[in-house]
Amino acid sequence: MGKFISHVQIPVTNLVEAAAWYSTYLDCTLHANFGELAIISFKEDKTNIFLWQTSDGSSSTFTVNGEPFPTIGFQVDDMDALCKKISEAGVKVHGDPLAPPVEEGRRFLKFFDPDGNLLVAHTA
Repeated sequence: MGKFISHVQIPVTNLVEAAAWYSTYLDCTLHANFGELAIISFKEDKTNIFLWQTSDGSSSTFTVNGEPFPTIGFQVDDMDALCKKISEAGVKVHGDPLAPPVEEGRRFLKFFDPDGNLLVAHTA
């Protein structure tokens, strides 16, 4: 039986640039770069994120009834700081980055990495 999620995998077109983007905008730590695979993680999480370099144009984003959905969601302590940071950087956002929606008492912000992978940040 499974105990926890050890890693998730995200396709990227440029491994070095993707690792730098996740470090810059999401404060991830780079643990290793093996050429076609880089391993990163959030500082307070034991789940690793595997960034795989690919040239086939794939992304981890999927749709439900035409609406894009992320495969990875993560909790943030300061949604306003994240909104400001990605808005100022011109990161593609699904919705209004300065007024993320509130659902079930939590704020959610969906945005894309440079390779079109949709991510969602939320408050506790």
